[in-house]
Order: sequence, then structure tokens, then C-alpha cells
Amino acid sequence: MTKEIAKQAVDFLFDDKKINGYFDRNKSNSVILEFIGGEPFLEIDLIDYITEYFKFKAFEVGSPWATNYMISISSNGVLYETKKVQDYLKRNPHKVSLGITIDGNKKLHDACRKFPNGEGSYDIVERSVKDLVKKEERPQTKITLCPANVMYLNNAIKNVWSLGILGAYTNCVYEEGWTVKDAKILYFQMKELADYLLEDEHFSKYFCSLFDESIGQELKDDKNWCGGNGQMLAIGTDGRCYPCIRFMKYSLSTPGRKEQPIGDIFKGLDKKEDNEWLNKLKKITMSSQSPEKCLNCKIATGCSLCTGYNYDKHGDPNIRSTYICVTHQARVMANCYYFNKLYKQLNIDKKFKLNIPKEWALQIVSEDEYNSLLKLGGDE
Repeated sequence: MTKEIAKQAVDFLFDDKKINGYFDRNKSNSVILEFIGGEPFLEIDLIDYITEYFKFKAFEVGSPWATNYMISISSNGVLYETKKVQDYLKRNPHKVSLGITIDGNKKLHDACRKFPNGEGSYDIVERSVKDLVKKEERPQTKITLCPANVMYLNNAIKNVWSLGILGAYTNCVYEEGWTVKDAKILYFQMKELADYLLEDEHFSKYFCSLFDESIGQELKDDKNWCGGNGQMLAIGTDGRCYPCIRFMKYSLSTPGRKEQPIGDIFKGLDKKEDNEWLNKLKKITMSSQSPEKCLNCKIATGCSLCTGYNYDKHGDPNIRSTYICVTHQARVMANCYYFNKLYKQLNIDKKFKLNIPKEWALQIVSEDEYNSLLKLGGDE
């Protein structure tokens, strides 16, 4: 993105006429500006320019965004130690939410995150993470699971925690490819991780989003789980606007799949009434996009989705991909194991009910293991 387009993009955010009702600044008292690449720190000068101009513009128009804002950046960490990046972070104390990606341990990380000369980047990234940990109150990271790395989940998250990153937001990719074999691996990896959290009360200082008390129940809320249906705004390098980066051309993997802009920063955004595709996005609900098996699922809560991927895969954002069904089943059972043991350890009179149908469970675990989970949940 050029500085000229960047400046116009910031101006656009404060232009109600161009926003055209997509969001209401009077009701949006805070904002998150997220810089997404590629590697964002390759463009630290541009990020710095955008941040400073945004602050100036917000003060100029008297917007609450002048103080109520955050900067979100996900980086590979290689350029973290450079002077320009460090100067930028120092100029914006407590305003930058920085996540540095580190793939578990050195072996895993260096297998895929290499420099052009073939050398791995783990040592540099680990140093960056340790420095960030010293400066951030509650450092966090994002870990994405796929069939090729799910068997390393336990060691990967433990290593992240050992470096001082306390929060690990973790999820399974939505793409096709998950099997029952993968689900079995996920269950026992999570079970092992659960034992570690329960040991010496590690649960009191570490966090992994795979463990969540609210999952594994019948669906009660019909609201679309994903914000890619018109609740977010993404601005491309050329100034065109999208509901999410997953609708931009470079994010689409299906041959012939068209990108779906909803206007631009120059002329403004389309009204949903004038844009058939945006109107369709706004109408998406859980019930409109989900097959019958999802709507009747006894453990539906916590089973997530991506509206952008749904469009990429099916050509229709209102058709839900369900490739993670089996991993969600494994996750629910692992949560039953963890939380019921945690409740007992803390003397809490509570139960995590195992609502998964027996025939689903027995694809992943043995009958003895299933009965053990039932007993933990008080369902014996």
C-alpha cells in the first residue's frame, strides 16, 4: 500500500458519507486497526505513518477513537529486534497487541519457517518472544492445528508456555482433510495437556482456548459465529474494501473464484440494498447456512466456521463447511475429561455433561474410555 492510499484510507474511516451506513461511528466508541501481511514489519515505516496519521485525524474530528484504539499485529518475529520496530513499539506503549508466531519447538518451527538460504528462523524468533514476554503483561500467541501437526499439539503448547507466553489461542483449520485418525490424536494430545494443566495447578497461570466450558451443548444462538458477514472491514492495498481479507483475490484458493469487494475508499462503500452479495452476507445465520446435522447436533456450541472459507470452497458463503465435525467431537470429550477433573480438584459442585452421542464417541475412543468420561460427568 502506498502512503497516498494509506492516508485516504484513514480519511475514509471518518467519512460517514463514504462509510454509507456500514458501521455507525456514533455507536462505535472504540476501534482496532489490524495490520495483516505477508509480514507486517517489512512495512514498519508505512505502519508508523498510518498510526500517527490515524491519531492526528481522530483528534482533529473529536472522535473517541483518539484514545480508544488498539493496534493489532501478527508477526513472524524476524524483524522484531530492529531499531525501527522497537522505536515504533516504544512510541505506542500499551496500544500495540503484538503476536509473534512460533511453531511449537525448534524442530517443528525450522521445518517450515526457513530463510532463502535454508536456515531456520527459530533461534531469532525465540529471542524475540523472550524479549516481548519481558515487556508485555499477558503475552499471547495463535496456534493453528492441521492434520500434519496435530500430533505435536501437547509439546508445542508446553514449549510456548515455557517461553513465557501464557495464552495460546488454538483452533483446527476449517479446510478439508480431517479424519477419525486425526481426531483420536487430538483427543489424546488434549488429554495429556489437560493432565499437565491439572498438575501443580498450572491451570492458574496458563491458558489454551481449546479448553472452554461453554462448548458441547445444543445450539441456542442463531447469530452467525464468524464476523466475515459484514461485521468487519478490510481495506486492500489498492483501496478496495471487503468484509474480510478472505474475500480478497490473493486469499482465494479455488480456481475461478471471484473476489468480492463491497466498494472502495475513493467512492465509498455500497449499501447492502444496492449490493446483492453484501445483502446476502448480512442475512446469514447459523440456521440458514448449516445442514440439518449441525442444527440437530447435541454438541454444537463451540464448533466454529469461516464465512470466507465457505465462499471459497462452495461459491456461496451461506453453505457451511463441516470438515471439523470429528475434531470438534474429540475436543468436547477432552473438555469433559479436563473440566470434571478440575471441578473435583477444586471442590466445585459442577459437572461438564458429556452430550456426545455414543456412536460418535466410539469412533474416537474405546468403550472403556467413553464410560470413564461418563462417570466423570456424572452420567454413569
